[in-house]
Amino acid sequence: MLQGNQSEQLFTALAEQFKLPLLQIARLAENNSQDNLLAITTLSNQALRLIDGFIRVQSQDQTSLQLEPLTTNSVLYDVANTLQPLARSYDVLIDVDHQGKNTPVMAHRESLQAILTLLGASLIEASNDESGAPASIILGTHSSAKGVVVGAFSKHTVLTQRMLLMARELHGRATQSTPYLGGAGGAGLAIADYLSNQMEAPIKSYRHRSMTGLGSLLTPTRQLQLV
Repeated sequence: MLQGNQSEQLFTALAEQFKLPLLQIARLAENNSQDNLLAITTLSNQALRLIDGFIRVQSQDQTSLQLEPLTTNSVLYDVANTLQPLARSYDVLIDVDHQGKNTPVMAHRESLQAILTLLGASLIEASNDESGAPASIILGTHSSAKGVVVGAFSKHTVLTQRMLLMARELHGRATQSTPYLGGAGGAGLAIADYLSNQMEAPIKSYRHRSMTGLGSLLTPTRQLQLV
């Protein structure tokens, strides 16, 4: 459950992170070109995703999520399509990669989709970091000995456990822009972190093929567990 100060900190982090896109939108709006209109739409949609994530955290805070059997592939492709405009604006390629069988898992679809969208957006935005921008990111899933891992990954170590810990520590303070978080800030990661805890699938650092990133470990459906 979010305590009062945690909720205030998360809201403050969200407000701080809105400053940059709102300033960018204001400047772009001064020139009513088609390219600028597309950029405004992309920035606005990303801001709305953060707001929706924050509202979801608040509305689900004192409720027990009803998990349902679902396949991760359908969620991954939906998230990839949602993030395509943002990825293009950063000149980043985004793709889906799944290993092995499309194993059904127990999850809350809306929360899982929001988590992956926020992780993917954070990875895309962090790619603007001068320390080395990845050319592509992968929304991937694979089976492990403990369940099914699903998350956002890159060949460059952009989203790491260290970044997640920094987001947990920094959200709610003054605007945070660090070499590790790039220009993405920590609000998106913090919201995804809260949502994953509500779904009882905490975000952690995982490897996917030769890539590193953040993701959640999901439990296979009960029918599969009995096999």
